[in-house]
Amino acid sequence: MCGIFGAVSKSEIQGSLISGLSKLEYRGYDSAGISIITGRQKIKRVRCVGKVKNLKRILNSSRSSGFCGIAHTRWATHGQPILKNSHPHNSSKVSIVHNGIIENSDELKVYLKKKNYKFTSDTDSEVIAHLFSYYAERSSDGVEAMKRVAKKLNGSFAIAAICERWPDHLLAACNGSPLLIGTKKGSNFISSDIHALSETTDTYVPLQDNEIVELNSTDYKIYNFTGRKISRKQTKAKKQTSEINKNGYKHFMQKEIYEQQEIISNAIKHQIGKKGLLPNIFGPNSDKLLLKTKHIHFVACGTSYNAALIAKYWIEEITDIVCTAEIASEYRYRTVNVPPGTLFVAISQSGETADTIYSLKKAKNRNYCSILSICNVPESSITRLSDLVYLTHAGPEISVASTKAFTSQLIALLFMTMVLSRTSKNKTIEKTILKQVKALPAIIKKTFLLEKEIKKIAKNFKNKKHTLFLGRGVSYPIALEAALKLKEITYIHAEGYAAGELKHGPLALVDKNLPVIGLMPDNNLVNQVLSNLAEVRARQGLVYIFTNKKLSSSKTDKTNVINMPSCGHFVSPLVYVIPMQLLSYYVAIEKKTNIDQPRNLAKSVTVE
Repeated sequence: MCGIFGAVSKSEIQGSLISGLSKLEYRGYDSAGISIITGRQKIKRVRCVGKVKNLKRILNSSRSSGFCGIAHTRWATHGQPILKNSHPHNSSKVSIVHNGIIENSDELKVYLKKKNYKFTSDTDSEVIAHLFSYYAERSSDGVEAMKRVAKKLNGSFAIAAICERWPDHLLAACNGSPLLIGTKKGSNFISSDIHALSETTDTYVPLQDNEIVELNSTDYKIYNFTGRKISRKQTKAKKQTSEINKNGYKHFMQKEIYEQQEIISNAIKHQIGKKGLLPNIFGPNSDKLLLKTKHIHFVACGTSYNAALIAKYWIEEITDIVCTAEIASEYRYRTVNVPPGTLFVAISQSGETADTIYSLKKAKNRNYCSILSICNVPESSITRLSDLVYLTHAGPEISVASTKAFTSQLIALLFMTMVLSRTSKNKTIEKTILKQVKALPAIIKKTFLLEKEIKKIAKNFKNKKHTLFLGRGVSYPIALEAALKLKEITYIHAEGYAAGELKHGPLALVDKNLPVIGLMPDNNLVNQVLSNLAEVRARQGLVYIFTNKKLSSSKTDKTNVINMPSCGHFVSPLVYVIPMQLLSYYVAIEKKTNIDQPRNLAKSVTVE
């Protein structure tokens, strides 16, 4: 989480710092702050609790003039979201900002207290400020001081620092947490995210693990932690086509739900030709590689993990390929067996998800035939580390609760399934999937016609404390995703279950106050789901069924049936997730929660 932005320039930088910080706010909005070295070569720090707009308000009445500075927006890990825990953290003539977690902070606090350093916050980050202050007094230059600091730290970190001793220089270091250099004539920048650089420059240089950078207004130098100088070419950032504004919608989430129609249509337009799926859309010679693949390890977190589960269902249904879908935070720490011919697939919206990055790095040291990433951000850590890359081109997703990133991942995974289907004994299966995919835009358009009905249903959830979502087959991961969305933005406790598991525990929760939502596309599992929902009705549970199957009902039947448009088996997850997103959105409207920035969450999860 958290966002870092820094600048050193021949021009005043307060405006650049605030602009960069505003674009990083999706990473954390518990507090914000800046430190600038003034014309008198003294550090001036301004911090506040809450969002960047609060910081802007303070700075409007107390301008900080200077040419070298750092800024930070925080998502609280160590210490409550209060002023004393806000970044930047100062020590004597030093100010620092930090992303990540310092695992040996308690040990370092003992070490620094013995040297008479006083701690004023509850954070792990403050140890960095005192360490840098200590070594700045004992080093010939800033690089030497930062190198000595970095060697003391265990854990993941991205650090930016300024020091009155070197007023024209900005120092930064990273290990396990992303950091980029932005370059422009007369200015240089440091940022934890490419988006924050977009208004100032399109030229950047990514830092790698165990590297330090020293910047002034005209130059930058990169070193590794041993002090060896590193040479790395500058890169031009790819322009994002979507503007970061609400375009008349009330919330970013609402806008992003509706953008799914265009994103799916564009994916079909750009990846499918007259004869079918275009060749090698996952990278050079990727079709040949996929057709030789015997096993696939999908690794992801949260919503992306739910997408991976659906891909597992699709692929194993029509091929002999064995798939595993695993949560990245589990994969990175356990013993993993990698059979010959195994492809590793990382899925991430931001490309900066810490657990997924660590898992990918682990995979690079294992015997995988290749590493493929499915990602929305071209200049991300995950794409840089991968052999093959599929970019979802969903545009910036600002709302913390992911919607369009999920469906763009699903369409990519369905394209992968089409390639892999060529190994199937059923030689017509690819054409079957292709036909369903081509029909998808029209079906999704019909699905959005249910919005008024869903908005009405949402009122019934306003005062509910719990909700169950049930599905079978590929609808089970959609039940998981639906529950995740409801939890994230409405704060209602929700669980997604394979419908057959209802009688193995969750049925104990069912009473007249519990809504149970069944996701029931008309397929070979319909009758089984109906039986499970009958168990709910028998216990007076509140049943809602989303289905395209015609159901007979009596006048005494209180079941709520939402008639979905007919759709093919393979595309049903993309169709059925949309009303689930809309339901969560309108329940959140009823509950008046902070939809785009729900409590305790941030968009890009860059800590463990």
